[in-house]
Amino acid sequence: MEFNNRFAPNLQIGLRRNGWKRRAVVPTLLPTSLAFAWSSVDAKLEKEEKRMLQEADRLFDEHKMDQLLMLLKSIGNWYDNSEVLWRVARCEYHKYKESPDSKEGIDLLRNAYLMIEKSLEINNDCGAAHKWAAILLDAVSSLDGTKSRITQLLNVRKHMEMAITLTPSDPTSYYLLGNWHYSCHQVSWVEKQIASTTLSVLFGSLPEADLETALNMFNKAESLEPGFYSQNEVLIAKTLIALNRDVDKAKEHLHNVVKKFSDSKNWDDVEACKEAKSCLKKLGESV
Repeated sequence: MEFNNRFAPNLQIGLRRNGWKRRAVVPTLLPTSLAFAWSSVDAKLEKEEKRMLQEADRLFDEHKMDQLLMLLKSIGNWYDNSEVLWRVARCEYHKYKESPDSKEGIDLLRNAYLMIEKSLEINNDCGAAHKWAAILLDAVSSLDGTKSRITQLLNVRKHMEMAITLTPSDPTSYYLLGNWHYSCHQVSWVEKQIASTTLSVLFGSLPEADLETALNMFNKAESLEPGFYSQNEVLIAKTLIALNRDVDKAKEHLHNVVKKFSDSKNWDDVEACKEAKSCLKKLGESV
């Protein structure tokens, strides 16, 4: 995680050349000591902020969203801090997923998108912010129907690609881009007709999406951090099945998801287990 360096202003005053050498000591040392003190205070604040952000990430991993949100908003000037804002957006998105059809949930989602926009306004070179911008833009545009979502397809992909460029070691960004290719390839005929009409007008052609790229992205994500996300293994399996390739390997991934995540309380893991069991049944496997 990177933090912006802060530098105290250079207040050191040069020695006078008028023979008042002994008096020159005072204006030289006092501002220097002040600069050192300010720099020390600034370093302590930065260290404390880093500690709080690490604590925030721990709370996120433990799915303690209410505590997480309180902690993030207790950080000084949090609304002007890109690192805090994308974490607030991430938290609100996960709270939205607990009740996605409620007004409260939808309001959380829309506010999360505002937070991620603000984060990128402050720092457009933050890979994590671009990753969550992709997730949130797709989710928000989906609220307004299929056509609205389709018009944002390329913008969603651009955020994913920026996330990979800025944070190439983050497996989630590869998963997202793989999911984009897989989902675009698997859309219904009706949706393809809408997409063809809408995107041809806006961009001249449909965005390219293929299963080979999807599989490469999923495998890249898994190679960076094996078992990092239950949904990634499910989609590796589903992509292999769609390609009619190495179905035994697909079954292995699906069984692995069921074995590893059956007791998880995490929403994504619960859904991944349901999907894995459904796929296994279709393949004639006992669960």
